[in-house]
Amino acid sequence: MTIGTKTKTRVLIVDDERLFAELLRVALRSADGIEVVDVVHDVQTAVRRMTEARPDVVLADYHLPDGTGSDIARTVRATLPDTSVLILTGDPSVSVLSDVARSGAVGHLTKDRPFDEVVEGVRAAALGEILFAPSELQRLLLERESRPRPLEPLTARELEVLQLLAEGASTTQASDQLGISSATLRAHVQAILRKLGAHSRLEAVAEAARLGVITLDAWSRDKAALRPKEVV
Repeated sequence: MTIGTKTKTRVLIVDDERLFAELLRVALRSADGIEVVDVVHDVQTAVRRMTEARPDVVLADYHLPDGTGSDIARTVRATLPDTSVLILTGDPSVSVLSDVARSGAVGHLTKDRPFDEVVEGVRAAALGEILFAPSELQRLLLERESRPRPLEPLTARELEVLQLLAEGASTTQASDQLGISSATLRAHVQAILRKLGAHSRLEAVAEAARLGVITLDAWSRDKAALRPKEVV
């Protein structure tokens, strides 16, 4: 993320709507502290370019000619742990929301959001923050209602970590607040994912909320990075 003496968030845009993709490029390039490393239009090219460029954030449409943005997120989860994927789509269906949550993406924004909110979403994604609208989270919780409870209980520290994630804390913020290292924080997150059968922090928060082990009051409040909309 550091270029020379200036820190920039490096972004790869993936969208097959070429005009929209170029508008995104313009919006992001004009934002302070953001560098667009490339704009591509399909999953295959995205996987190749992100492997080469190792961006901080991949901003990907969900529906792509040869797959989905979630396919990209799954590849990132397996091969590029320091890269965050933010899904940007015009399809807010429950099936898409559920797939995004399982994929390892940090969140989801709809394409009707103003470009300045997308820019702030990219900045938040670079920090590992979860981005999901409260209304969308509630729909995701309903979709998960019939799932069984996990067999292995969460520890008190794991519950603390989950609550901080639900409040939008990044890895650095959460580890600082708990007085532990980032490596220890990540180890707790991995244990949480395993116990909840989740594939991402977003899915873990949704599952923990369904089980009633964390509160989601913070989701209904405006986040500083994305005020005054409901994205968190």
